[in-house]
Amino acid sequence: MSSSPPEKPRSTRREFLAGVAGAIVGLAVGAAAGSQAFPRKITETVTRTATQTVERTATATVTQTVTQKVEVKPWLPEKWDEEHEIVIIGSGFAGLSAAIEAYDNGVKDVVILEKMPSYGGNSIINGGQMGVLSPEEGDSVDLFVRDMYVAGRYLNDLELCRKLAIESRDAFNWLVSFGVEFPPELKIQAGGHSVRRTYQTKNVTGRDIVVKLVEQVNKRGIPIRLEHKVTRIIREGLREGKVLGVEVEVKGKKIYIRARRALIIASGGFSRDIALRKAQWPLLDESFNSTNHPGATGEVLLAAEAIGAMLIQMDQIQLYPFAEPNTGVLDRPAVIPFTSPAYAIYVDKKGRRFVNELAPRDVCANVQIFVVKEKPTFTIFDDAMWPKFTTADVMKEGLERGRIIKGNTLEELAMKAGIDPAGLVETVKRYNSFVEKGVDEDFGKPKMLAKIETPPFYAIPQWPAVHHTMGGIRINTRAQVLDVNGNPIPKLYAAGEATGGVHGGTRLGSFAITDCIVFGRTAGREAAKEPLD
Repeated sequence: MSSSPPEKPRSTRREFLAGVAGAIVGLAVGAAAGSQAFPRKITETVTRTATQTVERTATATVTQTVTQKVEVKPWLPEKWDEEHEIVIIGSGFAGLSAAIEAYDNGVKDVVILEKMPSYGGNSIINGGQMGVLSPEEGDSVDLFVRDMYVAGRYLNDLELCRKLAIESRDAFNWLVSFGVEFPPELKIQAGGHSVRRTYQTKNVTGRDIVVKLVEQVNKRGIPIRLEHKVTRIIREGLREGKVLGVEVEVKGKKIYIRARRALIIASGGFSRDIALRKAQWPLLDESFNSTNHPGATGEVLLAAEAIGAMLIQMDQIQLYPFAEPNTGVLDRPAVIPFTSPAYAIYVDKKGRRFVNELAPRDVCANVQIFVVKEKPTFTIFDDAMWPKFTTADVMKEGLERGRIIKGNTLEELAMKAGIDPAGLVETVKRYNSFVEKGVDEDFGKPKMLAKIETPPFYAIPQWPAVHHTMGGIRINTRAQVLDVNGNPIPKLYAAGEATGGVHGGTRLGSFAITDCIVFGRTAGREAAKEPLD
């Protein structure tokens, strides 16, 4: 069995966009003059007539009529309703970081457009884990990049990976300078990572970071315009020249906002866009839940492609293996299976282990879907070890809500959770023997830090849900958006999950925040250097 998802030819999206482009060209020559896709009547040319004075005498004035054909660019608005120096699409980690960095690099006229009624996007419901280069743990830039490259099935852009590794510590310190707390006792080794390099926020949630970034945005007077949905990106030519601004839907009306210095795309991924994800990977239909917020859809990615941006690796879609089984929600208890693998095991309903718990997410998810096949599976751990990977507050919340199941013996735990008691007891006994030997004879787990032996024991039900889209807009190390020929599109930048190439085939858990902060800051700095139109 292959752990890689089958690739889907991209003809569906390309044919769709080719149709859009064809429609635009057709409109430009008057084929559909009544279309509402553009802000004014479409013709190829406009005939303008003017009267000119040829000769004046004492008794008469001789004139002639001059007719001139003037080209019309129907994709341009008649007028701009607003103008700002830098316009940012999205108010998550990447967008907020870009806004702060642009402002701190001298651009005081920055605006953030957010289509949802509240800010934060996926970032505010993120688990709060951030992977950071940690030489004190035996880490190095090469090891950091190698872990990304192996997990990404060698599809990653290595220049982007190296930038992420080198700048991760500075990004971490930048957040700490704003008051984000990362307790050292919550630092863990997560699945797919060779060393302990993943920090967690105090409350194990991305909200801890978003709140502090929004405080900084407000301190600088940067507006966040809620319920402003970008529907089109406007460029000088259909697919050439510099980016000028965006078309935005606000309460059912369209307005046009000029970006006089630069436009930054930080709109996130498309895990909740069922049609788009099915076009890439047909398996991921309506039967799969998603951990994402409802606004995680791909219209801005397609808008970028329509003006010439290159989209890459769109069929690389990650499932979070440990979401709440019935809803797909990534609540705080659902983070524990990700943060605990060096201290815990994953079992099926028969009580059997099915995977190396430190394997990357795609492996854990694929084995559940294609081998186990029956939901849910469970993370099993004991009372002695949970302080190593979570907090008392998360445990209390999970137990009160029934998301974490507790038993004074393994048999009691199994009965409460719906696991075969004999199977679980035998599995834990065998696993503990591997811990003593220092060798996992079943799955080759490279690090087993403790036996599961101290009661009470705990189980968390889990099942894969669509979580992260690794594909998106192609960028370079300056966060410039690239066209199909690999050339930067003038005045257009992108960062975060809206981009592709950083993570390749699978994103290592805890590198999403790192990606957003590093490339969000880069986009803000680089955009600030653009000349003002």
